Amino acid sequence: MNAVLEHNPPRLSLPPTVVASHLRACAEELADSLRTTGSAATAAELAEVVTQLVAGQQALASALAGLASRVDAGSGVLAAAPPVDVEVVTEVLRAAATAVGCSADALGEAVPSFECLSESVGPDTRL
Repeated sequence: MNAVLEHNPPRLSLPPTVVASHLRACAEELADSLRTTGSAATAAELAEVVTQLVAGQQALASALAGLASRVDAGSGVLAAAPPVDVEVVTEVLRAAATAVGCSADALGEAVPSFECLSESVGPDTRL
């Protein structure tokens, strides 16, 4: 039994509202730290930030698509809501998921250039 738990540890699941609040707080902190008046970071650190942002946007796109699916599938429990509003919310969430996914793809295309920039200026160059 212990061997099974070691390979498949239990996963802590937080409420979506808690996770979304944490995501917002982290995004705000990242935005503040990357302003030109924020603390300097090395080019390599900034390249890693871009890589993490790509992965984060991909996860966010998936979350938005999942939210759209839940709203769409919940039409029975949302029977009191006007059907047009359920449809609009579902479509807006799907469009947002697509837009964030496209943003992640575009940013991902630039990752090699960020890495090249980082390698070109040296490991201690701070921006």
